[in-house]
Amino acid sequence: MPRLRKLQPPITILSTVLLLALWSGCDEGNNSGYRATGPGPNPDDPFPFSHAPVQIAKYGPDSCLPCHEQAVLDWRKSHHAKANRRVSTAKDRAAFTPTRTVEESGVIYELSEAENKFWLTVVKPDGTREPHELVGVIGETPLRQYLTRFEGNKLQTISASYDVLEDEWFDVYAGENRMPGEWGHWASQGMNWNANCAYCHTTHYEKGFLYGADHYESTWIQQGIACAECHTGLDVHVEASARKDYVTGLTKLTKEQTTENCASCHARRDQLTADAFVPGDHFHDHFDLSLPDQPGLYYADGQILDEDFVYGSFQMSRMAHKGVQCMDCHSPHSMEPILPIDNNMLCMRCHEGGVLEAPIIQPQTHSFHAADSTGNLCVNCHMPKTKYMQVDPRADHGFHLPDPLMTRELGIPNACSGCHEDKGLDWNIDWSEKWYGEKLADSRQRARARAVSAAYQADPEAAGQLLALCEAEDIPAWRAIYAGLLANYLPREDVRLQLEALSRDADPMVRSRAIRGLARVDSQESRLKDSMEDPCRLVRISAARGASIRGMALTQEPAAGEWEGYLAFQSDRPQTLFLLAQQAARAGQADSVEDYVTRAIAMDTANPEMYHQAAILLSSAGLNEQASQTLYKGWDLAPENPIFPYSLGLLAAEANDYEKAISFLQETVSVEPEFYRAWYNLSLAYQKLGRVEEAQKAMQRARGQ
Repeated sequence: MPRLRKLQPPITILSTVLLLALWSGCDEGNNSGYRATGPGPNPDDPFPFSHAPVQIAKYGPDSCLPCHEQAVLDWRKSHHAKANRRVSTAKDRAAFTPTRTVEESGVIYELSEAENKFWLTVVKPDGTREPHELVGVIGETPLRQYLTRFEGNKLQTISASYDVLEDEWFDVYAGENRMPGEWGHWASQGMNWNANCAYCHTTHYEKGFLYGADHYESTWIQQGIACAECHTGLDVHVEASARKDYVTGLTKLTKEQTTENCASCHARRDQLTADAFVPGDHFHDHFDLSLPDQPGLYYADGQILDEDFVYGSFQMSRMAHKGVQCMDCHSPHSMEPILPIDNNMLCMRCHEGGVLEAPIIQPQTHSFHAADSTGNLCVNCHMPKTKYMQVDPRADHGFHLPDPLMTRELGIPNACSGCHEDKGLDWNIDWSEKWYGEKLADSRQRARARAVSAAYQADPEAAGQLLALCEAEDIPAWRAIYAGLLANYLPREDVRLQLEALSRDADPMVRSRAIRGLARVDSQESRLKDSMEDPCRLVRISAARGASIRGMALTQEPAAGEWEGYLAFQSDRPQTLFLLAQQAARAGQADSVEDYVTRAIAMDTANPEMYHQAAILLSSAGLNEQASQTLYKGWDLAPENPIFPYSLGLLAAEANDYEKAISFLQETVSVEPEFYRAWYNLSLAYQKLGRVEEAQKAMQRARGQ
């Protein structure tokens, strides 16, 4: 009788990087100055503006004013300047007076002010009141999210959010019914500011998580995104400028380096290292970019679905591939477009004269809409907005062709229906086919969408489609997507050969996904070892991850140290704790396995799959009694999920208690009659007890008969 199933690839529990639109002027409240003095922040300050006030005094934004006045003034009005701040009686009082209430997932939240402090009070169904002082703010407009402090120096982002324009509070996750114990509940780790928000809302942030103490010692140079986040050598430069030397200390970045600096925050990504990204670094030495090879993040054609931010969709675009960079469209300090978009001037800057091989376009001829109509604006058709967090519309940066036919086929939204919803989908399809039919039919966009969608459904035909696309694909991000999806079709020989070729691709996104797939295949140990010497840290860590999951000894540096560093840095996330538990089980460290899985479950106690994964790891460490108890807890949460009685049946069989195993396996197949593996195991258990006729019938069911 087999043991519990081997550990599957770890659950992906997505962190939310809350990057909001924050258009505002300077704060006249508690966060108004940059001339902090003294050796460090006040230890009694619950949420200091800076942990390095001396540094801020030397080269904060005020020190840049004498020479760069306009840049600093533009910055002060930007969303970067207001990305994070302490609460302010001047700015925040209006949100809390009079006392407001909002209902979220069946719980009433009361927002109030008392003694110049702001409070979130949870009013529970039994009438008990649980107050939480609010100490910080993410965002300015269109919404503000407030922070409260929990034990362990954990700052939590509450989901009762304030709509500045409407002067009202709302549940930012309305309709999702996030309950206590769930990963995404405001008091859980999924809404922890230290792990999920702070890096992109403060300057020079260091998370400082201490696993043993379950405590954060997070630090930052200043709240908000300021000069030091995007410019290096400021301390030397400011001192030199006092001597009329305006060159020393500065490093001029290329356009590509500047874009990668923007991407360090404006991307949905996994952070690989505790070492802060420094302007001029390579993005893929610090981050693993999320792409549509992971279902649920993007639509199959690459349009944004979940909160993907900008860089991923942009990297999938033809514009990025041709060399367009962030600062070709955005001012570096105000972040506003450098030319108007309401008359197409920004887009026509390239599309009027063919800059960077841009197709030359005459807007009215191209759009079939009148000059003064919304349908003649480039951004309305090629950068449609999606509303996130209930009130925050954000533009897609993939520059897709509107394609109503894909709405019918695959449920992918299209910009035409966004304006002409009242006409119905068929009307939009008819006109798009009339105007652009041949172009849409021949577009790689459609082929990609169909292939990726089929791969999401595990359609066997998708492998051939992905292989064909891969051969002709010149955009690295899309080759990476194909590589990630093709891995699900291993051990097909043609897929293996393609992934081996992609493991030598020029782009690290492609190489990393190819090597992750090949790590699933036997006889790839030498390739994994070769990839652990790749020039890019993303690829080295991907290879080390694959080798670790396979149980290979990690001795190659720097990959072995980088992998251990990654696990330590991300040890405040459940999927990382499961990886650590797997390593501990292989090392025979049963106590550590139990500690890791207990900590992981505590971060997402309402998720049944957490208990299943934990039980697999506990069983692999020989902790079958603990595994059994864990499965019962998961079964209580999901009584209709057959994996729990099935797993309990396997544990009972392993203990030679075949009567008990039969009982659990019978329960399994009563819940899921087509669970053929359970029928097979049930047949084996019957055989052990000499119940030959029942064993034969169960085996017939196992064969689908």
